[in-house]
Amino acid sequence: MRSWLFLIVALIVAAATFVLALSMRGSYGDYLLFAGYVVLQYVVLATAWNILGGYCGYVNFGSAAFFAMGAYTTVALHKLGANPGRYLSDTPFEFLGALLPLSLPTLILLGGMVSGLVGFGMGYLTLRLRGVFFAIATLAMAVVLQTIVVNWDYVGGSRGAYIIRPDAAELGPVSLAYIQYLFLLMLLLAVLALWVARTIERSRMGLGFAAIRDDETAAEASGVPTLRLKLAATALSGALMGMAGAPFPYYVGYVEPATAFGLPYAVNAIAMPMIGGTTSWAGPLVGALLLGSLQQIATVTFRSEASLLIVGVLLVAFVIAAPVGIVGLMQEFLRAAAPDRLNFRAVAVALIASYCFIVGILGIIFDLTVLQTAFQLPLHQIVNSSAFWIGVFGILVSALYVVSAYGLLKLQRWALQLASLSLLVSMVGSAALIGLDPDPRRLGVRIAMIVISLAAIVCLRKREIRKLYNSQRGARPSGQPVTA
Repeated sequence: MRSWLFLIVALIVAAATFVLALSMRGSYGDYLLFAGYVVLQYVVLATAWNILGGYCGYVNFGSAAFFAMGAYTTVALHKLGANPGRYLSDTPFEFLGALLPLSLPTLILLGGMVSGLVGFGMGYLTLRLRGVFFAIATLAMAVVLQTIVVNWDYVGGSRGAYIIRPDAAELGPVSLAYIQYLFLLMLLLAVLALWVARTIERSRMGLGFAAIRDDETAAEASGVPTLRLKLAATALSGALMGMAGAPFPYYVGYVEPATAFGLPYAVNAIAMPMIGGTTSWAGPLVGALLLGSLQQIATVTFRSEASLLIVGVLLVAFVIAAPVGIVGLMQEFLRAAAPDRLNFRAVAVALIASYCFIVGILGIIFDLTVLQTAFQLPLHQIVNSSAFWIGVFGILVSALYVVSAYGLLKLQRWALQLASLSLLVSMVGSAALIGLDPDPRRLGVRIAMIVISLAAIVCLRKREIRKLYNSQRGARPSGQPVTA
């Protein structure tokens, strides 16, 4: 797909997403917009990190610093625009007062410029370092920038700063509630970040980034301008992170250094591309949508402190079991199952594996809430409570789902039986819940799970799919030499 066509398709998907979010306000109020803003913010952050960390192989621990630079650029310019006469009178810049206050899109562009310049300066000072030394240098830069902001009284210092946002935003004849406006802007930023990442990946610059990631010494010897490319990557990555952070003060209404430079931004910006896959523009998107959504669900159903725990557990699991990430794992499966072109069995197994993985992860989170209810009982009553055993059983079944999804994509023969067993148990459980709890609000979901599970079991029993997994028993493991 050409770059301009991809941009058009992405904008159409963004428009459909925005309309869908507005149409669901009757059921969920503005919660979907608030949660969706956070998820889209992580899409931009993860994509921006991947330009330097995934494409070039330079791990950046200072993501939160670039995000905070964008946020504090907005704070500084908002304060300047609120009282230009106080700060610009009798200065050579007094004429700028006519341009103030600045619109939020302008603040986003300026926040991106400031963070891009900071990224360029950081790259110029640190990109001669490699590996862990570069990572430590980016972490030190984040600490230095946070110390500067803490001691800068103009933007609130350690006290923080308040931003009073308008109730609505006027877009010509259309008036949007401000959270709708923020969601729309972040949606467009996500489209921009993905388009930039995909364009880079398929350009000569992307080839240069890949050469640096694979072997920088060999790339230099081949004439690749490594320093110039790395500076471009740090500047572009920093600019996108700053653009993601610029609307943040209007979203929360109050910004303090501990929040803007918070650990979740640094951790998620690294974990999401690694879980999704770092060698493709789609990896950060998949990782951010997955982890961002799980964190929002965990915050509502379980507790907010569990969000980083989820990230940590998934990151460790993927580093051990699937270091190439979800997208890389799917690509490896498709190369083995459909080496020439996509076919029914490859698409069917990929969809079933995706369904098992999503249901398994969501099941673990929801079953943890059941266990949390059980653990609130006195210690001697926990084992005798039905909530405890329901939670334990649910977590075991959900774990079987996740393991079977991994086995299906790794073409393990046992995965067919395990996935069929998990789906059968899910069918029986959903049918039992319909009888025990005939709540009409949950009836549709449970019926859908029964139908999907039945269709998946029938599909897995087809001869061509069983033939695919049987053919892998005698396959030579990758890297094993052929003996006479």
